[in-house]
Amino acid sequence: MADHPSKSRWEKENVTQVSLKLNHNTDSDILEALQGKQKQTEIKRLLRIALQSEKQK
Repeated sequence: MADHPSKSRWEKENVTQVSLKLNHNTDSDILEALQGKQKQTEIKRLLRIALQSEKQK
């Protein structure tokens, strides 16, 4: 089912998609930390914490 044209236009103007591949062997610690959590939400939360920490330096 195709998106509504206005939704597609809104997403084109307001959304950036970022893809992330994690290796089961070398990134197992990250995968474990994300286990059972909403991945997108948790990654955003952790990035915001890191950005805030950088800002305070």
